[in-house]
Formats: sequence, structure tokens, C-alpha cells
Amino acid sequence: MVMASSTATIDSNSRRSSKSGHKLLARAGILSGALAAAAVFLPSSLASWVDVDHPEVAARIAPWDAFAAADAAAARSRHPQNTRVRELVRTVLARDATQVQAIELRALDLLLSGKSQEARRLFQLSDRLSRRSLPTRLWLIQDAVDQGNVVGALRNFDIALRTTTDAQPILFPVLAKASADPTLTKPLAETLDQPSDWRLMFFEWALANDRDVVPLANVVAHMGDRRFVLANGVDQRLIERLVTDGGFSSARLLNRRFGPTSSGVADPNFGSASARYPFGWGFVNDGSLSAERASAGGAPVLSYSAAPAKSGQVAAQLLALQPGRHVLATSTAGSASGAAPYWSITCAATDGKVIARLDQPMTANGRAAAIFAVPVDCDAQWLTLTLRSTPDSSPQSGTIAFVSVAPR
Repeated sequence: MVMASSTATIDSNSRRSSKSGHKLLARAGILSGALAAAAVFLPSSLASWVDVDHPEVAARIAPWDAFAAADAAAARSRHPQNTRVRELVRTVLARDATQVQAIELRALDLLLSGKSQEARRLFQLSDRLSRRSLPTRLWLIQDAVDQGNVVGALRNFDIALRTTTDAQPILFPVLAKASADPTLTKPLAETLDQPSDWRLMFFEWALANDRDVVPLANVVAHMGDRRFVLANGVDQRLIERLVTDGGFSSARLLNRRFGPTSSGVADPNFGSASARYPFGWGFVNDGSLSAERASAGGAPVLSYSAAPAKSGQVAAQLLALQPGRHVLATSTAGSASGAAPYWSITCAATDGKVIARLDQPMTANGRAAAIFAVPVDCDAQWLTLTLRSTPDSSPQSGTIAFVSVAPR
């Protein structure tokens, strides 16, 4: 991995270095006269032109150019023990002993030859010369891991991700996998607490690519930077993904950490939107079916309506009821028309077992309640409101004052 990734990074760095060297040579040529400029500047310009696709040719055109030689060596960096690579590395270091690309290739050569201490010294030298070199940073990460130095490894992760975007496709999967290690939960959380340009990109990557986000959710639950988590919706997006994947206990953990919690129904009187779906209300409003917070007589209510012959679910919320007996209760705010809608509670697991059902009263101030039991294998439950179609195809509407669930 180190050698393969070093090619792209070295190429990128050395191209920038070639352009910088090109400018310096041009200035030197101008100062030393027209003939010197022709002898140095023109070949260097040609070398810069062919360097992108033909680094070996560039090294031959400008044999004095350490940058061109470094590019030629980098193009063969998958084989640091190759005779030509060694020759180019010696050429580079003879001309410029601070060329990080050549130092890295020499270090890789020594590492593959079993000379780990000599390689260590060169990688440490490379680290002192530049913080932007990914191959050196990857070696430092691996070296810290080998020594059990978690703090040192994560510090180098952070440096690599701050200094080059080339590190993301390599290190993001490693970080995601590391989150599954319980001993790394707190150190990873502390690393992600530090402001950086890459941490949000990491969460974006993990949500899009990681098959199991439960370990990452546990890391986020240990983070102290609530402002970052809430402002970017990290908690909410993880909760939605966890619920979709059936990770209800992890979803509850995040909800308790970053959102308002309730032992029963969140916002039972429909007066506050602080609890977000799925642990708060989610409403349907598609023109033919709707449910929304409203006001009646100065009090908050849930207003619902349906076009003729339309039926379906219009409100839902995920609950976390403990096993045992509970009471589902509701009250109508004002008079209603059409068929009676009904509340239901189902186990959130894939079987969707219905454990409670209660019709909404149709008269003003009408109340209703139902006793039900939550089984031990039902660790999360959906509370939903469903509208029935009317027999005579007339429209229906109504307002609900509250719905609650409490232990009996």
C-alpha cells in the first residue's frame, strides 16, 4: 500500500517542485546572461513539458535537474530495489540531499532489504523535511501502530488528512475499520473532536461506503463537540441509517446523547418540533393525505385530512418502550368527519408484529385508551396514525389533542 500510494503523491509533489525549479532556473539564466539562459532554461522547460507523461525522458534531457531525476525514480517507485531506480535515487541525493521523494525511495529500499533501523532514520529525516509527504506519513502511522502508540498513530492520521487529499481514499477505510475496536472508541472520538477540514468528509464517506455504521455511531456518541455533530446533522443521519439497518439500540444511544429524550411519546401534545424523526414525529403531506401541527382554540393539535377514497399512514414515531404492560391513550380536540383513523404500535423488527391498535374518537373531546404488552424481543416500536378511506367517498378531517404511551 505504501509503495503504490507513494507513486501518486510523489508524482504530484515533484510536478509542483519541477515548476518551482523551472522558475528558479529561469531567474538564474536571466541573471547570468543570454547564453547561460539558453543552456539551462530551454532544456529545463522541455524537461518540465515531458515530465508529466515521460519522466524518464525528462531525466535524460536535463541530467543536472534533481527534480526530473526524482520524477523518473518516482515513476518506478513500485520497484525501489530496481537498478535504474537506485541509480536515479543516488543521482537525486547527490544533487540535493533534501529531496523527500528520493529519501523515501531509499528508505523503502532499505526496508525491503531488512535494514529497518536505517530506513527508520531516513523516514524520520523525511518527516523533518516535510509534513506533506504521504508515503512518509503512512510509514509513521504503521510504525506507531507496531509500537502500540495509538496517540502517535492518530496524530499522523490527522496530519496526513490535513495536508493531502490523496490520503482520504487510503485512510478513511482504515479509520472506519478501526472504529470497530472498543479500545479505540475514545481516542478516535477525541481525534474527531478536533476541528479540521477532513472530519466531515470522513463522515460523508462512511455514511456512503461503510456497510456497518454501528461502531462509528458509538464513536460519535463519545464525541464532545456537540456543535459540530448537531450543525452538520451527523447524529441525525447516523440515526436514520441505523434505523434503516435495524440498529435500534445504537440509534437510541445517539438520540439520548444529542437529542431530547422521552420514556414514551416525544411531543405528545404536538406543540414542539424539537424531537426529530424518527424519535420525533414524521408527518405525511402529499396533497391527498396530510397531517401537520396546527392550533385550535389557542392550543396545539395534530390536524389531519384525506381526499375522498384516500387512506394510509400520515404520522409516525419510533418508541423505545421497555418490556411489560403499557397504556396507549388519545383525545380528539374537535369534531371530526369521515371514517375514524386509528393508532397502532408495531415491533420495529422486520416481522412488524402489531402489539396495540386504538381507534381515534370522532366526537369533540372524546377520549380512548388501550392496554397492551411489549414482548421482550421487541426492543423498538413504531407508533403510527393511519387514515381509513370513507365508505361514501366523502373527504375526512379532524384534530387530535394528544396521544401518549405510559407504563401501566
